[in-house]
Amino acid sequence: MHLVPGFLYTLPDGRSLTEATGRPYARSVPTSWFGLIPGRSLLSGPEKAKTLQPPHKHMSHQSRLLLVIPLALVSSVHQLQAAQNPPQRMTIGIISDGPSERHAPLLELFSREILELLSDDFDASLPAGKFREADWTLAGVNAALDRLLADDEVDLVVALGLLASHAAAQRQELPKPVVAPVVLDNELQGLPFKDGASGVRNLNYIALPQTTTPDILTFREVAPFTKLAILVNGPPHDQIPGLARRTEERLELLDLDARVIPVSNSLDAALRALDDDEFDAVYLVPLLQLSSDDFDRLAQALIDRRLPSFSWLGEPEVRRGIMTGLKPNSFFERLARRTALNIQRIALGEEAGTIPVAFPPRERLSINVATAQAIGVYPKWKVITEAELIDEVRTEAERTVSLVSAARDAIAANLDLAAEDRLVAAGGQDVRQAASVLLPQIGVSTLGSIIDSDRAEASFGSQAQRTVSGSATVTQLLFSEPAWANLSIQRSLQNSRELERERLRLDIVLAATTAYLDVLRAKTFERIQTENLRVTRSNLELAAVRQSVGVSGPGEVYRWENQIANNRQSVIDASAQRNQAEIALNRLLHRPLEEPFLTADVDLEEPALMAGEQRLMSYIDNKWSFRVFRRFMVQEALARAPELRALDELISAQRRALSSAKRDFWSPTVALQAGITDVFSRGGAGSGGFVAPPGSGFEGLFPEVDDVSWSVGLNVSLPLFTGGSRFAVRTQASEEVARLQLERQAAAERVEQRVRSASHAMGASLAGIDLSEDAANAARRNFELVTDAYTQGAVPIIDLLDAQNAALVAEQVAANAVYDFLIDLMNVQRAAGEFDLFRTAEERNDFFNRVDAFFAEAGEAGRR
Repeated sequence: MHLVPGFLYTLPDGRSLTEATGRPYARSVPTSWFGLIPGRSLLSGPEKAKTLQPPHKHMSHQSRLLLVIPLALVSSVHQLQAAQNPPQRMTIGIISDGPSERHAPLLELFSREILELLSDDFDASLPAGKFREADWTLAGVNAALDRLLADDEVDLVVALGLLASHAAAQRQELPKPVVAPVVLDNELQGLPFKDGASGVRNLNYIALPQTTTPDILTFREVAPFTKLAILVNGPPHDQIPGLARRTEERLELLDLDARVIPVSNSLDAALRALDDDEFDAVYLVPLLQLSSDDFDRLAQALIDRRLPSFSWLGEPEVRRGIMTGLKPNSFFERLARRTALNIQRIALGEEAGTIPVAFPPRERLSINVATAQAIGVYPKWKVITEAELIDEVRTEAERTVSLVSAARDAIAANLDLAAEDRLVAAGGQDVRQAASVLLPQIGVSTLGSIIDSDRAEASFGSQAQRTVSGSATVTQLLFSEPAWANLSIQRSLQNSRELERERLRLDIVLAATTAYLDVLRAKTFERIQTENLRVTRSNLELAAVRQSVGVSGPGEVYRWENQIANNRQSVIDASAQRNQAEIALNRLLHRPLEEPFLTADVDLEEPALMAGEQRLMSYIDNKWSFRVFRRFMVQEALARAPELRALDELISAQRRALSSAKRDFWSPTVALQAGITDVFSRGGAGSGGFVAPPGSGFEGLFPEVDDVSWSVGLNVSLPLFTGGSRFAVRTQASEEVARLQLERQAAAERVEQRVRSASHAMGASLAGIDLSEDAANAARRNFELVTDAYTQGAVPIIDLLDAQNAALVAEQVAANAVYDFLIDLMNVQRAAGEFDLFRTAEERNDFFNRVDAFFAEAGEAGRR
């Protein structure tokens, strides 16, 4: 809707719509009539108050129309008047506590926010001549404030500084509006407070969150301590009576020995005070009087002294070396915007003393990891779950893993596959051994012997007492059915081993790609849980605001604190799951298990996958084509599945064993054998051979044998009866063939089941991507609406909790859907026996050609 200019709309918690939305009153805002409370006209002043009743939620369409028409007329008249009348001039003066180089960026930020917000309705200016810089004393600040209050050209004063804000807020009478945006603790400073505002005419101050106690409690969670040094900006604390003493007394309630140490222009005195006492930690209140170089020197000095440090200002100073803080980097931007909004409300006619002073806190723990490690502080898990880690020392990022590289690296380095390679290599030697039996067998031997002389003499020279001889034999198997069968069997078994290796390769590719996608999924879940924790922290801040304005009690704050504890545990669990997924992937890639790595995201348009190709999507986007596509994938799987082809090889081997067992009844074994023997030397008795005595009549009767002898033989053997073992072998081989054939049928059924089941899962997960994204978008929009209603006090905390949990679950389901589809796609490809990751462009085209041909054949069969 379009809000009518000139009217102030407020929420049930007392805040203006402008303050709640951060948008000027006259712009269209995405909200509803419900929950808006109309107020008086700001343009007309309090003496001409007007009211506007919002339409009732049950108002008829005609009634709404009757109301909208005059509203449109009012809006048009106002716009016409704005075009005819020039914007009202407005001059703003600014006071700072004193000279400081760190004031310049703050002054520029506040000036920019004020001028941008007022530019639509006023001719606003912040002249340099209306800027007053005091001397870091309360007297100097009061003098500068008196001059601006007495200046007729100044319409409004901004007391930009702790001393300036304190001095302005102490005054009970102000002749013109004053905005004091830097109040550290209105209770400790004793400032006026009535019904959530200052209650003093023309005075609006912004009470910064009273975070000292929460800061200290969080600080102690990061680094336990008992004696605390509080470094404060010297002049403000010296000029505001009792502020340091009351601060120390408040911290005594936390069982802390705290001491306030003022820091002025000289840093050395403060460092000496730190050295004079044994402090455990240091808390830094804004030290704007310090130069930038001195602040950096202070941060390094605290590190050198190994003192844990906490910055009230939070992340900006943590990034400069302070160990930790709670405020996010946007703190001053929010403060400047809130100051500008309050000035706009005052300029439009609202009384400054009635504008709420509460400034809702926004907390986000930041930790400078380099500083923490330098001083030996290692925060616990529950602390760092929602912390912004700054200057974290990282040893990772030397390698990046993608879906394709995970698959290829697993094939190259996986130990299970390497072991299977060795098994295949060893099996190859079984084939060589089987073939070696059919090749010539050649052997040589040498024999040296000594016998007793009596036996040598009695041998009549056939055996010398000492003999050295050598022999060589050659055997060639001419025919042996078992040997030829064994060679054929070993070849089939080797083919089976190679196919088993291929099966394992596909399984490892599936495991690696799934593990990689699980890492991406775990990272996404960790991010979602972390963001959910931040949302819960934001809701806790809303609850604190609701409690401060009386919309709710402390129970809601406690409920959100409980939710934060639960969300922290969820973040820790998600981080552990991410670590486990990374370890699992590293194992598959044979890397050090906790070696860090970066990941490349994967989506449906991944070039290495065919999932994003429209040709593939056209096969699965309707019931009929999806059914035909499943049949095609089954056909592909049955032809390619390595487990089926391995069983085919085993069946072939067993059939050869059966045929050999049948032939064994009648086929002989035929072998040719030849040998040669040579006596190298003879000695001792009988070495001269047998010589007949002269005159014995036996001379020449016994011819002399030379030292070389040879032989050639043909061996044919056929066992006639083996006790029935050949019958047993034949029967066993026949049963093994039948068993393997049944195993093959069962394996084919499993392959088909896996293809069809994985295909159905892939189809369902593909459809679930868009549906889950729609559900997540709806849950997010519902959560935003419920959050707005909760902010306005229109719904209870339970509704917001339900909406947040629903949004969290929907976000997880949406993220899960993409990874589920990709994993299901990997399962389909594994079942079909081939992955897209390893297909060339030609192989992809061939795949689609086969699909088209199958669809064409299926269509023709359907027409017949």
